[in-house]
Parts: sequence; C-alpha cells; structure tokens
Amino acid sequence: MSRRYVNVLSTKSGGFSLLGWLLMIPAAIVALPILVFGFYEGRKAYWDAKVREMCEKDGGVRILERVRISKADVEVLGHNNGKISVPIKEAAPRNAPVYSEMKTTHLREWNPEVWRREVSVVRREDQKVVAAWVSYSRVGGDFPTFAHPSSRGCPDLRRVTSDLEHLFIVEGDSK
Repeated sequence: MSRRYVNVLSTKSGGFSLLGWLLMIPAAIVALPILVFGFYEGRKAYWDAKVREMCEKDGGVRILERVRISKADVEVLGHNNGKISVPIKEAAPRNAPVYSEMKTTHLREWNPEVWRREVSVVRREDQKVVAAWVSYSRVGGDFPTFAHPSSRGCPDLRRVTSDLEHLFIVEGDSK
C-alpha cells in the first residue's frame, strides 16, 4: 500500500503566494501614481500640440485695411507698452475711431480647457472690420495639485500688439 503525502511547504503553486501578493502592494503604490501622472502629462502634451497646430493654421494677426488716424485719435485710444491700444467696444470712448469685439469658442470645456479666441477690430465710422487676430489657449490638464494650473497659448501677445501697430497710419493733428 502506498501513501501519498502532500508537501505543504512546496514552492510550486498555481498562483501567487501570500508573500507575492504582499510584495505587489508596494509595487502598485509606486506604479499607480506614475501611470496617473503619465496620463495627465500625455493628455496635456496632446492638447499643447493641437493648440500649436491650430495656431500655425490660422492664428495671428490679419490686417484687412489700414486705418488713418490723427495724433488726437492716438490719445483717445491710449497706449499699452508704448503701442496704440484698441479698446473693447463696451469700454471704448464714443470718439474712438476703432474698437474691438471678441468671440470665444470653447473647443474643450474642462481639464484641460481649450479655446479659440477671435478679436475683430472695427472702424467706427462704417462698422467695417479692418483687422482680426486669432489665438488659441490651453489651461489646466495638470496632475491634480494645489498649484496654479499651467497654460499654453499662441501667438505671443507681444507679437500681436507689434503686428497691430501696422494697422494705423498716424497723420498730423488735422482732425
């Protein structure tokens, strides 16, 4: 008669031992934040690339018609960093020769928020659009923290104001 004995201390088993499962806990604690962080950074990089692509396609300033203004008009419009300003319609003085109107289109509503902004410069006397610029922005999409969200936008605002300077032809004080 032969007896069969079961070896309780056998290292061969069909699955993880208790020790194997216990070692998986620290591995999961390390791997999970890395995966989550990678997800957020990957999504943010994707939207940054899309913003850059859209901006290259139709971002920037388009001057449709130059506007003749007097030196007095320059004072009415005001200055921003040494450049002639174009105030928004609601804040523009009644005698301002031009004003701006803004339209924002949300391309993605939340985390990250992505939008397209188009600003039109309108000549007051005939309500004709004389210039426009398009910008794109991404805000947020970061790994959850208490820090301020990151952002990416184009074109650079300094370039926009510099390009808009070509919109105006400043004449003498004839007005």
